[in-house]
Amino acid sequence: ETLEGRTLAIDASIWLTQFLKANRDPDSGAVRPGAHLIGFLRRICKLLFHGIRPVFVFDGATPEIKLREIRARRERRERMT
Repeated sequence: ETLEGRTLAIDASIWLTQFLKANRDPDSGAVRPGAHLIGFLRRICKLLFHGIRPVFVFDGATPEIKLREIRARRERRERMT
């Protein structure tokens, strides 16, 4: 209610990281296809429902959690070759 009619800046990289961590298959642990899209859509709809205009910011350094994931992927690829 306090943000109704206002514009809210959102750090898109944080949202992406949250969705990719939270939306995993319970059996395999794999990220569900489209997790980032579903998460963004749900949150955007909620903000718009409450009269909040989101503005997405793609700025700043890569979050540590993403850097760890990139390193882990690189290590897996190197072990496979």
